[in-house]
Amino acid sequence: MINTIILDIGNVLARFGWKEYLLESRYSEEQVQRISMATVYSEAWKEWDRGSMTTKEMSDICCRYDTGMEKEIRQFFNDVYSIVQEFDYSQQFVKRLKENGYKVYLLSNFNGGHYRYCQDHFTFMKYVDGGVISYEVNHVKPEPQIYKMLLDKYQINPAQAVFLDDMLENLETARQFGLHNIHVESYEQAIIQLRELGINI
Repeated sequence: MINTIILDIGNVLARFGWKEYLLESRYSEEQVQRISMATVYSEAWKEWDRGSMTTKEMSDICCRYDTGMEKEIRQFFNDVYSIVQEFDYSQQFVKRLKENGYKVYLLSNFNGGHYRYCQDHFTFMKYVDGGVISYEVNHVKPEPQIYKMLLDKYQINPAQAVFLDDMLENLETARQFGLHNIHVESYEQAIIQLRELGINI
């Protein structure tokens, strides 16, 4: 019987609407592509989540990737924390899981600034029992180490836990540890699959 729910944050409990932000900023299609390639699609982004650099260092590196877009990239990093927005359903979702007796943990790739923003602004945070965030442990999903750290820290039995994530590669590693898993494509679909696993939600 499943007694533990493990949740990613990005695109599970909160939307990282970076693309919408860039489009709303009235950049051209070419500019959106260039900013994207220099930031969220760059190898440096994962290292930022790993906790390997500050936001200032990350901004400097990304500007070097495309010197012709420095002004736009700097502005992107000025606004980068507020681009992450809690989903309307997240607070009630986590609260209901807790009320129904489940342990709820976070397992997410987040840099320190983004995670502190979550702690300060997201209402679901007060209901979670803990978690492992990439910047704190210098490992990122889908690296096996970060999953083992969570399981060991909270003495989680993988056979009694389910992990929800929007990235298939992250779920593949979860399966290697024996965790049940759900690929989150929508809230409604995730709820259906949780109930299929016997979760009272």
